[in-house]
Amino acid sequence: VQVGEGGDFIASMVTAQGGWVHAVAEDGFLYSFDLGKGELGHLLKAHEKDVIGVVSHPHRNLVATWSDDGTLRLWRASAHGD
Repeated sequence: VQVGEGGDFIASMVTAQGGWVHAVAEDGFLYSFDLGKGELGHLLKAHEKDVIGVVSHPHRNLVATWSDDGTLRLWRASAHGD
C-alpha cells in the first residue's frame, strides 16, 4: 500500500482479536487492513494535522486516533467484527 504523497506510516497496531491492523500515516489517513483477506479494508481521513497514534478498544468496535493539534477522535469500526 502506498501512503499518500510519499509519506510513511507513523503508528500501527493489531486488534486484540488479531483480525485487523490499524495504521495512521503522515498523510493524516487511518488505514485498516483486513488480515484475513490480506487487503486494505477501510481508508478514511482521520486528521488535518500530523497524526501521532492509533489504538483500538479490546472489546468494542472502537478505534481512537490522536493528532499533534491536541484532538482525539473515536471511530466506530462497525463494518467488521473486531
